[in-house]
Amino acid sequence: MSLPLFILLIDDGVMVFIVTFLGLQFHQMDTLLLERLPFTFIPFYAAWVLFAFALQLYDPRRAGAWVELWRVPAAVALAALPAAGLRSVWLGTPLVPVFVLVMAAALTVGLLASRSIYILAYGRHWPKHG
Repeated sequence: MSLPLFILLIDDGVMVFIVTFLGLQFHQMDTLLLERLPFTFIPFYAAWVLFAFALQLYDPRRAGAWVELWRVPAAVALAALPAAGLRSVWLGTPLVPVFVLVMAAALTVGLLASRSIYILAYGRHWPKHG
């Protein structure tokens, strides 16, 4: 596994975790927080990684370029519904469309921020190493 890929996978995982954790903080009591966290984090991170790979967001030449940031909201838009559907099946609860929209919006903002930091920190170093 190349270093840029490893950095991006960890960075994306941390950001999905942060968004999930903050979202649950608004709705859950602390005792339920850690019990509910995996039910949201795992499907959303898995779906994000799947669609991010499909849209070549882990290609160092694309990940390090500002003009390729349009791929982040596209991947989130594609990943949000399947992830929320998997979460609903896993929890045995109905799919709530507002949850899908809010989670997609929050993930888009978070992942755009983290990818922007990645581009500022590493973007010019990795394209020739991809």
